[in-house]
Formats: sequence, structure tokens, C-alpha cells
Amino acid sequence: MSDSVSNNPDDARSAALARIDAAERAIEQLLASVRSSTAELQTELGQVRLSVIEMHSHAISKPTPLTEPPVGGDAPEGASEGARLVALDLVGRGVSLDEAKQTLSDTFPGIDADRVLREVGATSGA
Repeated sequence: MSDSVSNNPDDARSAALARIDAAERAIEQLLASVRSSTAELQTELGQVRLSVIEMHSHAISKPTPLTEPPVGGDAPEGASEGARLVALDLVGRGVSLDEAKQTLSDTFPGIDADRVLREVGATSGA
């Protein structure tokens, strides 16, 4: 009789149980890795979200040329990048389109809020 094939039911049962144990250990290792990666990603997402909120709060609270009416109806230089960041945050938080437009218009006078929201929506997949 060959060593690789056994007619003994106890040997076959033991081999099957060993395979089951090995599979369960592999699954537990995968789950632990997924849990760890998920926790790291959630932490990173929280940090990024906080940064965007802080940038938004800073843009609203600090008196800058962005909060003053623009000359000739044009937005001040650099305002479009700030508006995109704020729009991305607003879209990410699920703020209504009307509220987002109003926030952008109030915060960044002279910015075409509709255009910025369309651009952010297109790049974020919204």
C-alpha cells in the first residue's frame, strides 16, 4: 500500500481535520490583516477629513481678500483652488447642492459655484 493513500478512516479523518484547522488559521490571519488595514484607512480618512474641515473653517473665519468683493467680478487669484477644496468637502459630506452653492458663493465671491461643483463632482465620481 502507498504512503500517500490510506484506507484507514482515522487517518483520513485526521488529515481532513488538519486541513480544516489550517484553513481556519489562514482565514483568521486574513481577517486580522483586513481589520488592521481598515483601522489604518479609517484613521487616515479621519485625518484628511479634519484637515479639509480645518482649511474650510480657516477660509471662512480669517479675513482675506477672498471674503471681500472681487474687483470687476472676477475671483481673486488662488480662490479657485480653495473653492475646489471646500466644494470637495461639501460634496463628501453630502451637503445639498443649493447649500453647497450658497456656501461657495458666500465664501468665494466671484467664483462660479456651479462650475466648481460640476468639476468636483466629475473628479470625485459623484
